[in-house]
Amino acid sequence: MSSDKLPILSEEQVTAGEDDPDTVKFQELPPPYSEKDEHDRELGSPVPKQDSVESADLPLLMVYTRRWYILGLFCLLACHQCIVWNTWGPIETGVQFAYGWSNSTAPMMANWGTIMFCISVVPLSKLVEYDVRTTVLLVSGMIALGTVLRCCRLVTHNPTVFLVSCHLCAILNGISGVTIMAAPPLISSQWFPPGERTLATSINLASNMLGNGLSMFLGPALVHLTSNTTGNTSTTSLHFTSYQLTPNVTNGTSQSAVRHDIDTYMQIHAGVAVFLFGLFFIYFPSKPPHPPAPSSAIERTEFWAGIKALLSNRNVLLACFAYSVSQGVMGSWLGVLVNNFRPLGVTDQQIGLMGLFSVIGQCCLSMCFGFITDRLKNCMKLILLLFLVLATGAFVWLMLMCLQVVPHSLTSLYTAVILATSINFSCIPLFFEMTVEIAYPVNEGLVGGFLTAFYNFTGIIFFFLFFIPNIGYVWINYLLVASTALAIPAVLATKETYNRSNVDEVALNTNS
Repeated sequence: MSSDKLPILSEEQVTAGEDDPDTVKFQELPPPYSEKDEHDRELGSPVPKQDSVESADLPLLMVYTRRWYILGLFCLLACHQCIVWNTWGPIETGVQFAYGWSNSTAPMMANWGTIMFCISVVPLSKLVEYDVRTTVLLVSGMIALGTVLRCCRLVTHNPTVFLVSCHLCAILNGISGVTIMAAPPLISSQWFPPGERTLATSINLASNMLGNGLSMFLGPALVHLTSNTTGNTSTTSLHFTSYQLTPNVTNGTSQSAVRHDIDTYMQIHAGVAVFLFGLFFIYFPSKPPHPPAPSSAIERTEFWAGIKALLSNRNVLLACFAYSVSQGVMGSWLGVLVNNFRPLGVTDQQIGLMGLFSVIGQCCLSMCFGFITDRLKNCMKLILLLFLVLATGAFVWLMLMCLQVVPHSLTSLYTAVILATSINFSCIPLFFEMTVEIAYPVNEGLVGGFLTAFYNFTGIIFFFLFFIPNIGYVWINYLLVASTALAIPAVLATKETYNRSNVDEVALNTNS
């Protein structure tokens, strides 16, 4: 037997005679495979249909070591997609100096992500349900194509051509964000056993967030801009503020030197993206030859029927509301948190580092609690409530400091931001997995796309509020507290069901 497989049910048991007492219980599982199902099983694609838990067939179950390679490769793509998405925020001052971009150009590059998500969420959610490999090849190819287009200065030095190529890259990269955000629970379901699903989803989502933190250092490290005075330049991209310095045109770096640095940065992005596309092309199957759990082998609800099921399921809608409000507001706020802290005398560089440390905290804490949640069965709702209460408390503390109701220091501001964002972000994989359990047998990729669509919609509403005349910035503090506080009653009202886990438990207990 291959060392990279951990069989739950051996082939000898499956083919044993009817009188073998070790296989009698398995043989009692109705209905038997049809000839087509048996042929599909031999090809490694068992797709029994489920009308009820009792009618589910139990195919050969195996857990493959290569699942970690599949997860790791997709995590690299998720991380790089976010780095490409946040290319211009950390170097906005440099690109404005080198190419004369307006204050709205760099933010628009980031905002293409939200726009294209809303446009492409339905077709890509449908495609990932049909074939994961084709979808991932498509989106990784889009990222590779977009980043290669930004290397156009190898052919022409026309600034307009470069600007157009940057917009095209942002559009293609934005389309790929649908699969990057929606596929994690699908990959977890198809490759990982029930005891590792939440951890796998946590790692996937944390990798995408890690791209934000890496872009904060990669950009300023590669695009050098000599200056003598600290400026106030900031970006309104969704996650971070730039802490670059305002250039001194007389004594600072020349435009040609900054353009050369930007070219180098673009070429690195393109090289990584093309390399990842090559790895996906070489090996990235849609699913393993044999499923890791009984529920992984069961055919999912048809796409349009799945959308109808999601929209008519009260518990799914409550979970979606809690997720989109609590996470959509915070995710958008991370891009404009400079407005909360500048009145307190915090510099742009300190705010940038604050954002970076919060990302690191979010990644570490979410993965830790993803691991713990896998070992605490049927406790997702309780853990979510605990996290939301703690996050609300941390945001209240932060609000009181920003309003100068209580004394503040740089250390206390760092602590409050890191605690609030890390605890709140740890809810994301739990929301994904709990909603998948409630909505089962709706396809996991469709559930992920459904949640992320409302997340982006919340972000759009958040940014539209800034267009209200004379609204100021104080309201942001109250909205942060309200976002997690409103999610608490929604989670309380959600009926916690574990439909997918019950299928696995019943099938395995029947065969034990």
